[in-house]
Amino acid sequence: MEAAMELAKQALSQISLVPLYGGGFWVAFTQLVVFYYSVGALLHSVLPRFIPVHGIQHQQRKRGEVLRDAFYSIGPLAVKAGVWAAVEQLHARGLTLTYTGRLSGWTAWLYVALCVALLDYLHDTWFYWTHRLLHWKPLYVHVHYIHHKSKAPSAFTGYSFHVIEALIVFANEVLVCFLFPLHLGLHRAYHLYTTLIHEGGHVGYELAPFIPTFAGVAALALRGARPCAALNTVQHHDMHHRFPTKHFSLYFTHWDRLCGTLHPTYDRDLFSYFTPAAAAAKGQQQQQHEEEGGKGQQQQNGVAAAVKAANGVKHE
Repeated sequence: MEAAMELAKQALSQISLVPLYGGGFWVAFTQLVVFYYSVGALLHSVLPRFIPVHGIQHQQRKRGEVLRDAFYSIGPLAVKAGVWAAVEQLHARGLTLTYTGRLSGWTAWLYVALCVALLDYLHDTWFYWTHRLLHWKPLYVHVHYIHHKSKAPSAFTGYSFHVIEALIVFANEVLVCFLFPLHLGLHRAYHLYTTLIHEGGHVGYELAPFIPTFAGVAALALRGARPCAALNTVQHHDMHHRFPTKHFSLYFTHWDRLCGTLHPTYDRDLFSYFTPAAAAAKGQQQQQHEEEGGKGQQQQNGVAAAVKAANGVKHE
């Protein structure tokens, strides 16, 4: 046992995060493009062929939507690469709390784990409040509307948004470099990993409880396949694309609960989704679909449609 632990320590001491960073914009952009589109293809096309997936929505994606989202993602990927290149330059000038070198010993790796947990919380908080900002009418109409073109999102919807939105969303990747000591390789690895989270959150079928976050792994170990109401699911964000005034968070549900932006049927629908009674789950989804359709009809046709409906007149 002691020999095995010693081997593990030696292995950890030899691991270097250096290859993950360096090289400026084009290296970062290449990393992002390869990762984003390969993971997107895996989640969108490959995984559903080999495992049974339960689609969240009834409605089908419109023809060309997936290709459109894949194309729109190029701009945000370039912005994110630019952010990473800027972080490298700030580090080179000694202006941040980032550091480099080999991670040696269990205390160094324990600190890395602590950093990941802290990054999860900060990322979720930043995402919630900037997401609400993006739903402010001037920003929604001119910027965030691109992301909401996808009513039935796919993995490639993850970064399908305006470059201005990308600057807002990815700004936290610079800010965290000034908050606490952070290994530059961990910074790159973590924010590459968040690309997976954004893609997985839009995939259109439920991945929970197999979502690879610290909290997700802990919940899986403690609760098994039962959903955890404190953690986001794919269904959580998928509902945001149908109910745009609800569900602004990324990893956790506490901000939505505290700020009153959690959909009133979310908890009920979430647990029904994970029960063997698939028919009941589909019934809940159908109810949501009808509710969405009713709201959309009123918004589209205005007060006249509402008056006609109140008077029992069928609106064509």
